[in-house]
Amino acid sequence: MMVFYGEYMDITSVITMGFVGYLLGATPTGFLVVKYFAKKSILEWGSGNVGTLNTFRATKSRFLTLLTFSGDTTKGVLALAAGYAIADAFGGDLDTGATISGIMAVLGHNFSVFLRFKGGKGLATGLPVLIFLSPFLVPIWIAIWVVTVSLTRLLVLGQILGTVLVPVIAFFVFPEDAIPVLLLGVLVFIRHASRIRKIVNRTEPKLYFSVDEATQR
Repeated sequence: MMVFYGEYMDITSVITMGFVGYLLGATPTGFLVVKYFAKKSILEWGSGNVGTLNTFRATKSRFLTLLTFSGDTTKGVLALAAGYAIADAFGGDLDTGATISGIMAVLGHNFSVFLRFKGGKGLATGLPVLIFLSPFLVPIWIAIWVVTVSLTRLLVLGQILGTVLVPVIAFFVFPEDAIPVLLLGVLVFIRHASRIRKIVNRTEPKLYFSVDEATQR
């Protein structure tokens, strides 16, 4: 798929795609789910982010965890569809439109204007975007994560290595998709970077799924 190399797209269409994608991604699914059903602020639990795993830590509910995951992935799908539709309306390249809106959805999820620019880590929202860009990279990311977690029992290390290595692999195997995959990876990596020090200092908890309020930040 040749993304970022399509037809000329004027600045109005690009801004529209980015704005719509960002707002879709910024909708804080996990925060709303935990607030409505569990009467808690997910920002005060576990890692403090609004993602799938932290929803489970805060609620211990598989249903609410699945609901958050479904909502976050749906945001990515809707952003792709919106970008596609906007590009079609403006007469621009459809794949490029979907890519811009999809990547901006991950930015919105990670730094939501509705949560004073707090958010999640971008994995669930970024999943449909990565599938759209290059579906063959998804099982590679999963394989890196599984091997890393199996060897180290560190969930976040698996996420970091998968996020770092997949763009590198894309440059060699799928060079036409390397730039947007790299942008996607950077957004996800930024939200994980603060945990690297804990990994180096060996203070990062292993395979933790349940924590008390305001711990393990």
